[in-house]
Amino acid sequence: MMRGYGVVVMGIVGLFGWGVLWFGNLYPSFSLQPDYMSITDLRYQVDRISANSRNAFWQTLEERPLEDYLLFEETFEGIEPLSTTVNLQTDSEHGFHVVTDPVNKKNKAARFELRASDPMVHRGKRSELFVLDRVTQKEIWYSFAVLFPESGYTPDSSNELISQWHQEGSPPISLRTVDDIIYLRVRHSTQSDKWKVMDVAPLTKDVWHEFVFHIIHSAGADALIEVWHNGQKCVTYKGPNHFEDKKMPYWKVGVYKAKWNNNRTASDTRVIYFDNIRVGNELASFETMQPFEELE
Repeated sequence: MMRGYGVVVMGIVGLFGWGVLWFGNLYPSFSLQPDYMSITDLRYQVDRISANSRNAFWQTLEERPLEDYLLFEETFEGIEPLSTTVNLQTDSEHGFHVVTDPVNKKNKAARFELRASDPMVHRGKRSELFVLDRVTQKEIWYSFAVLFPESGYTPDSSNELISQWHQEGSPPISLRTVDDIIYLRVRHSTQSDKWKVMDVAPLTKDVWHEFVFHIIHSAGADALIEVWHNGQKCVTYKGPNHFEDKKMPYWKVGVYKAKWNNNRTASDTRVIYFDNIRVGNELASFETMQPFEELE
């Protein structure tokens, strides 16, 4: 959704990002819907990308820089959605579309769909947007809105990831759903219990859930995770959330269901919407990371 101004960002994607991008077909499921984007426009975006640098630069339509606390923003508005996030991990025509917001018809949002019958992508059943390659500093703010449609997200006792901060192996931080609960799973501070699980919110359908995360990525005493859901603080976790012998994490949103890699579950389809994806540095705050306007 547009939150105050449209953002057009020129991105330069690293070699790691291109490795993900080229796993399968190039943009195999980007929605070429009327009035959104043509093949020519999409190819123009790809031509603007260099694989020789991890740096990224942002500017607005009015050639104004982002606020000094913002590193990244995607609202899926304007004529070039995804000009800032070009790495899609999906290999199906239904996997990803930029569509009309199902709640507020004046806005746009990203629609992800994953089916149990979909092909494996990057060693798993997933439809995800690769937002951030590698975190470059310990203290980072993240925010996004997510919506679960009643018709496309039936309860399932087998969990799925809707956001993950990944290093290697299992992600040390991930936001997940199971049955009718949204929960956070974090690397635990003790050796006896590998994972800490914290309920975040009920999984209510057909409404936007707004999340703000404040994370100090660390395996030490300064490690911190704070989470707000719809303006209310719901998690404060002080404890290791990072594998110290691994690289800094990258961040993805969308849906990944590991159980479908080899088995079937109570559901066979996951549809989920995302909007207002933002990343802030240490200068950000809960107040600055909230959407500029209320979601309807």
